[in-house]
Amino acid sequence: MEIEITNFPDYLPFILNDISSSCCISIDFELSGLAFPPSTRAETPTVQERYLEAKEAAERYQILQVGLTICHENPTTATYTLKPYNFNISPITNPGMDVHRNWVFGSRSMEFLLNQGFSIDTMCNTGVRYLSREEEELAIQIAVEKSRCRTSIPDLKIQEDDRECLEFLQSSRLTINSWLAEGAKRQEWLNIPPPTPVPSPPRQIPLGLSSTQKRLVHQLVSIEYPGLTSRGASTFVQIQNRNPDAERRSFETKLKTRKQRIRNNIGFRWIAEALVGGNLNELDPEVFEPLLRRIKNPMLDVQQLSERVKRQLKQNRPVMVGHNMFFDLLFFYRCFIGSLPDTLQEFNGAIHDLFPMLADTKYLATHDCGIMARHSSLEDLNNNLAHLKYPKIELDVRFTKYKSRRCAHEAGYDSLLTALAFIKLGGNLQRNPALFDHTGEMPALYSAEDSQSLFSIAMQQLDHQISSAKSESHEFFDQECEIIPTVDEEQVAEPGRSWEDYGDRQITNLANRGMLVPRLGTVFWSNYGNKLRVFGTREGIIRVTDHQIKVGVLIEL
Repeated sequence: MEIEITNFPDYLPFILNDISSSCCISIDFELSGLAFPPSTRAETPTVQERYLEAKEAAERYQILQVGLTICHENPTTATYTLKPYNFNISPITNPGMDVHRNWVFGSRSMEFLLNQGFSIDTMCNTGVRYLSREEEELAIQIAVEKSRCRTSIPDLKIQEDDRECLEFLQSSRLTINSWLAEGAKRQEWLNIPPPTPVPSPPRQIPLGLSSTQKRLVHQLVSIEYPGLTSRGASTFVQIQNRNPDAERRSFETKLKTRKQRIRNNIGFRWIAEALVGGNLNELDPEVFEPLLRRIKNPMLDVQQLSERVKRQLKQNRPVMVGHNMFFDLLFFYRCFIGSLPDTLQEFNGAIHDLFPMLADTKYLATHDCGIMARHSSLEDLNNNLAHLKYPKIELDVRFTKYKSRRCAHEAGYDSLLTALAFIKLGGNLQRNPALFDHTGEMPALYSAEDSQSLFSIAMQQLDHQISSAKSESHEFFDQECEIIPTVDEEQVAEPGRSWEDYGDRQITNLANRGMLVPRLGTVFWSNYGNKLRVFGTREGIIRVTDHQIKVGVLIEL
């Protein structure tokens, strides 16, 4: 499903709700560049050295497109339902945020993407905008300073020979002093120029002030009269005594307005926060109104719905799946969280806090292989798995974009392939722990031609499942017919949908037979969980654990 700036508000609550009840989510990014400097080393780099190279790339380039495939498990039918989303991500920030973002493209990356049909115009004009955590914090700091200050306009520098300005300032000064000298009998405010003639020096203040003269009055009051405050109007400036309580209320009102404007520009990062179990407390409950409208016979209001989904997002931590995902994790962190740590060990701790369980299909497909790179693509992997009937996988009937389209190197499509590969690998490795040959690679069970044919057959089977599941009279297969679904209330923030072992014997039996993905805490996850493939390094692998980095040299048998 294609998500852009126009339909993002409508789909956001549905996506958050789906994440809250998912068992795993696969991700894929398209990047504006990923170029490493030419190596001058005589030896193969370590994973720490590769991290520093990738860190430099993530700090320089941007995420242009995000693919998310949200997976739900039905243990009763032993079926996985996939919902693939494709987001163009706009690098443009709202000028009102005072956050500047550099935008860098690598020529080779852009040439490749343009050849794949990628549109820069579409990304900029219809892409979903965002603010990272770091950018939001910076925007709030600027908002606080702006709310405290009367104006950010710098003081005017008056030349010694500018008699007109000097005389105007002196006249204004004398007028203010005369008003202050009246003591308790004076009016609560003073207008410059006064609305009626008052005693004044020979050089009269003009009846209407220019913008420059108003700035001079504000500047005079700010510098010479700390107990007074000034407020500009169309042709005059009004001066009165400071009221700390009123100023505090004014500051709070301004800051609240500016913070709300910042929250309205967080955009895609709300989804990033949902993925990492982050803080969604500031997400306005009204955001969930589109979801509430689609619930049949709702028994809860929008506030209760919001709290329910947010609470479940904290409790349910789905497995995060990627293909060769080490670099994706760096870009995710830099794009949506903040500055990358200086060392791989620090990054390991930070990323483990965000994603307690990771699964890299590149590692699963090359487990126990040697440190020589394996040049297998994501589509090659899926072709090799296409003959597998279990676990059963279906596409949600409303997610039809990739039904008849092969969109290689589109993030949403690649995230779908990643989800398909992981689920099939998970079940197959559980059924056949000795699947890999002596090199550690999964053997090619079929020729390239047969594999492609089997992959096509598998996709046709998914299409048939979609066709059989149609419940409306119109054609779901057209991209234009992708619609917002109706939802049963029991489908809102469904509990217990992760792969935690809840002691259900039937589920355990299905998982042990490879009909379902193995439950967390089993040997499968000890072997494959939180292990990232990093070819081109001495170690070849990163083991992500609690705040400690472990690397291992994989020895070719």
